[in-house]
Amino acid sequence: NHPNSPSQATARTMNRRLGLLLTLATAAVLAQQQILLRRPPRLVQIRPQHLHSGSAGLDLNFSRPMQLKTVESQSHLKPALRHHWLGSHAALRLILTPTTAINEPVQLHLAGRDQRMNALTAQTWWWDPRPWLLVTRDLKNGQQLQLLDRQGTWRPVSPIWTKLSAVVPLGNGRGVAVVASDDKRNEQIWLQPLQPRSLQHDRRDLAPPERLPVQQLISDNVLFGHISSNLNGDLLVQTGGFLPETERNELIQANGKRRQLDLPSAGPMELLPGGGGLVVPSYDGINLMPLANKGGTMQSLPGNRELGAFCAASGRALLIRHWPDYRRSIELVLPGVAPRQLWLGEQAVLGVACDGKGERIWAVIGQWTGDWAEHTLLLLDGEGKVAKRQSLGPWRMKGGTPLQFDPVSGRLLFTVIREQQREAHPALVDAVSLQLQEVLPIAVEQALWLNP
Repeated sequence: NHPNSPSQATARTMNRRLGLLLTLATAAVLAQQQILLRRPPRLVQIRPQHLHSGSAGLDLNFSRPMQLKTVESQSHLKPALRHHWLGSHAALRLILTPTTAINEPVQLHLAGRDQRMNALTAQTWWWDPRPWLLVTRDLKNGQQLQLLDRQGTWRPVSPIWTKLSAVVPLGNGRGVAVVASDDKRNEQIWLQPLQPRSLQHDRRDLAPPERLPVQQLISDNVLFGHISSNLNGDLLVQTGGFLPETERNELIQANGKRRQLDLPSAGPMELLPGGGGLVVPSYDGINLMPLANKGGTMQSLPGNRELGAFCAASGRALLIRHWPDYRRSIELVLPGVAPRQLWLGEQAVLGVACDGKGERIWAVIGQWTGDWAEHTLLLLDGEGKVAKRQSLGPWRMKGGTPLQFDPVSGRLLFTVIREQQREAHPALVDAVSLQLQEVLPIAVEQALWLNP
């Protein structure tokens, strides 16, 4: 063709136009990037974090990587509690480490700069890190979950079931799972979802969690059920039907996804607080194993042991061991290390609890004196030294109910009964002095902490 033919001229024109369009598109992208880079960073998400070594924690996610030092220097708390910031890039964590109990909501003034020195729009949050006191209460026509609000009023947070044989608050505070029985002794697994309201822009909006429609997790009646939760809000459901080989183990994740677990077990399994693993009893001990088979090692502990409590922030746990000569011992288990015996005696061990680091351990032990069991509360350090002991008389801990520690208020919660009385009550004890602070005048089956 001739160099100046119409077809070649058209092609050159199209190439010039295409080049111009590409140049304009590139310029638009660069301009948009510059605009976005100059925009102030945004707080994308803020939520309570329960896996920490302090009294309470918050996880904050930002739209862009932040300068930790500026967030730390420009943000402040009221009251001025001791705290520190952790993290990098766009994910930061605030951990409260006060030396005294937290008895009121905390005001967080949040500010700081991103890596390009753009300022975060300053904002204020009100946060009540105190857990809620949750009880199973007997009513005329059944049993119900009730919660104690900050004004001292008991609020119903569930429907009424004939009987509740197990109650497990989700670790993220977003619900309570129960095993409920009917008049024919059939069992059902239910979830009472809750919407937390302990983190708000306005203090007046702080409130107990909102009750949402109840959900039946297993459609059929079962012969038995066991439930366990971790701090992520995942739920492990173990059920057995009325026919042979109908046992099922199902993991219901916090996002609603479900998967079956093919794990042989000699009894109830428990999820590890941080997620990713569980405690599985066997016929000759217990095993600590990962949820997903990714080549991780399993830690096996032989002997007649049962799980007592988790020390969430450190990955440690307390075990209660039953010896052939009828003695009991309390053991501290560190991941991958042989258990450390903290206490050994002939008394029964009714409940144990620990702080997040596993450095302070509480235990209720009991022995019979005539027709009445005398119960004693012990405070141990991480090496097993008894730092303090306190008799619970004239009260004793109700069997089969837990002993729980709240790092926010520095108190222990358990369920107690009095000699020659049938009614049980929630009891609050100072975790340092072991002095009984209050026995609440309400008859309950058991009392538990519900994370905010």
